Amino acid sequence: MEVSLNPRSHTLFHFTDSLETLVKIIDTGFWPRYCAEDFRWYNEGLGYVSYPIVSFCDIPLTRIGEHTSFYGRFGLGMSREWAINAGLNPVIYLSPNSELRKSILRLAQPEHFVTPSNKSIYTDNFFEVLALIKPLSGRMPRVDGTEFEKDFCLENEWRYTPKLPQGRKCIPIQKHRQEKNEYDRYTFDKCLLKFDLSDISYVILETDAEYDRLFDSLGQLGKSDDSEKSTFESLRSKVISLERIARDF
Repeated sequence: MEVSLNPRSHTLFHFTDSLETLVKIIDTGFWPRYCAEDFRWYNEGLGYVSYPIVSFCDIPLTRIGEHTSFYGRFGLGMSREWAINAGLNPVIYLSPNSELRKSILRLAQPEHFVTPSNKSIYTDNFFEVLALIKPLSGRMPRVDGTEFEKDFCLENEWRYTPKLPQGRKCIPIQKHRQEKNEYDRYTFDKCLLKFDLSDISYVILETDAEYDRLFDSLGQLGKSDDSEKSTFESLRSKVISLERIARDF
């Protein structure tokens, strides 16, 4: 089989840690949760801040093993057309000595060029930009609280960043830890990223054995009723396991 060397694909992948979560995403949509981001590129003393995002990676199927080992061994591959129509955008990776980074840091001091009457509008838009910026590399926290260094730029990340009122766009890491459930509940109630079954290009399972469990669960949700029968059946052909990818690609 010929293997493409293209570092990207026409599909954006989102990974999760369980079959149950995968089924919930198919049922309700993608949930923008607050994620801790390394913000030392912006201010060395700042450490982490949290943004509500849904992350996808723009990589070919042959490279997803690099990501499933960290982000989860279940996932959805969504069409690029859907992603663009839904307002997703590629992340901007900042080099530490770039002119772009210097420009952004200058924009972080709006008192020099923004009038008081326009400051609220400016701040909203500035935070929208910041939510799409990452350093080339930085720290990531593990579940156990330890940290490790990661080359972020290798992920070719795209993001969905929901429109939120001030005070919810970006929160300090301490507030995130103390009130995470309340903040995440707000985005679940108001900011789910919806899609149709036809927007799915791939359904990633860990093993071939989970195929029947997936469709049994979807059937219980009514995803196989007459109104979506043909689309539901076409979804079966889009399922692929990590076992098969490792074996055939």
